[in-house]
Amino acid sequence: MEKVYIYGKDSEKAMNRFLEQEFFKRLGPTVRECKIMGLPKEGFCIYIKARDDLVEEAGKLLKESPANELKGEESDRLIQVFRDESESAEAGIGVLFG
Repeated sequence: MEKVYIYGKDSEKAMNRFLEQEFFKRLGPTVRECKIMGLPKEGFCIYIKARDDLVEEAGKLLKESPANELKGEESDRLIQVFRDESESAEAGIGVLFG
């Protein structure tokens, strides 16, 4: 399962502390600036890709944070951008070690 959450720049320090929890360290979410990912918003995106139960647990925990789940077309588009980024990184590693 994959989900994307967003939060504002004004919440960056609080979210960095929030994501230091052991659960999130093990989960390994990807955090990027929204504008870099093509989303015309100020702030940051959190991409979570894991087993359904872990993504659901992350969602429950994130309800207690400044982050909000992104839904609909924006979410779908952003998930694709994160997938493309991951695939590009994997292809680059393959070229180096292939």
